[in-house]
Amino acid sequence: MKHLHFVGIGGARLSALAKLYYERGFQISGSDTTESKLINGLVQKGIKVSLGHHAENVHGADQVVYTNAVGEENVEVIEAKKLKIPLIEGAVLLGRLMEEVGVGIAIAGTHGKTTTSAMTSLILTAGGIDPTVLIGGEVSAFDGNHRTGKSPYMVVEACEFRRSFLNLKPKIELITNIDWDHPDCFPTLNDVIKTFQDFIELLPEEGVLIVWGDDPNIQELQKIYKGRLITFGYDASFDWSLTNIRHSPEGSLGIVADLKHQGQKVDQLRLKVPGHHNLQNALGAVVIAHELGVNLKTALKTVAEFTGVRRRFEIKGYYNQALVIDDYAHHPEAVKKTLAAAREAPFGRTICVFQPHLYSRTKHLKEEFAQSFNGADILILADIYAAREKDPGDISSKILAELTSTYHQDVRYLGEFDLIIDKLKEELRPNDLLITMGAGNIFKVGEQLVK
Repeated sequence: MKHLHFVGIGGARLSALAKLYYERGFQISGSDTTESKLINGLVQKGIKVSLGHHAENVHGADQVVYTNAVGEENVEVIEAKKLKIPLIEGAVLLGRLMEEVGVGIAIAGTHGKTTTSAMTSLILTAGGIDPTVLIGGEVSAFDGNHRTGKSPYMVVEACEFRRSFLNLKPKIELITNIDWDHPDCFPTLNDVIKTFQDFIELLPEEGVLIVWGDDPNIQELQKIYKGRLITFGYDASFDWSLTNIRHSPEGSLGIVADLKHQGQKVDQLRLKVPGHHNLQNALGAVVIAHELGVNLKTALKTVAEFTGVRRRFEIKGYYNQALVIDDYAHHPEAVKKTLAAAREAPFGRTICVFQPHLYSRTKHLKEEFAQSFNGADILILADIYAAREKDPGDISSKILAELTSTYHQDVRYLGEFDLIIDKLKEELRPNDLLITMGAGNIFKVGEQLVK
């Protein structure tokens, strides 16, 4: 039995990889700095996890897996080098696994890839495809962020950060959209587009590229790609399109559209989750499933029952008869789309509590952020979630609040969670919709209120 040790095992990709290899019969151990829901899930499966990074944790391992987030200066990575234990970065291991399983389905894009990956995985499972799955969010049907299947199909959420998706070996690719994000990695939008071009070039001759045709940045890539291409979007000229979008009468948050294939109406696409962006995600998942031979009725029934991924417009409960939602949106475009979806729901005021994620993103996109909150009646800003970065001293939520107030009539910088919670207790009234938003730990605000 081969022993794999994962450094930074609490991350989305490594935790899922650890579970997939554990279920393939490998001995697994790992380490991370803090306890989390993902780590508790690993321990419950019988995987040994050490809190804190220590050189002796790698002793006895046949291979050490690490992430770029942990880096090569980590004490365990250094010890593995010293002991000549083979090292492999997580994205490289994922590419190797995808090749071993057989038919890799890589779902990429600046926004929407987690939800699209989840929907695709659920449809393929319902359609009898029995896929192996690795995604960045938690799906209740899988009780986590992975699934071990017995078929040669593998669905992977493909992340462009640090160009990690270039390590994958896909046969099918879907791109939801291309936007400028991760400015610490991509200095310009053109750098992002070039990386997606490199991603497309991973496809073999017999591969399939599925793209959201309305995105102008994707249109540039379409001109380059010479293989089999499937388009989806709002224009009737696309292979798959959506028209006549309206609120679903079946639920207060739902949305419905007419579905066309090659210009002919074939059915309706219904969702319980709100927003045009979720229609886009669902249509992408349906297109992949159709390509793999899943019955269209099965695909549409599965997305109609979809209730979301953790932290993607996730209903947390109520406070003073105000609905409390949490969402992972942390880029200006995602913020706009999520708030637009919130506005479509039949509620009174929309109150957004936003926690910017990373100093670099906030600094480089501050003008775009300042103009992205018009869908909220009241905006409350928490302090920036630093994650892997140090405070450079030239950007803060207070600076962002001042800039945003030139575009928005009610912006409040409160900073600390305790102050935000106290203010919300005073402010929230029946029929309000409160949405906590960001990729950090802002969800704790809503959870604390609901409790």
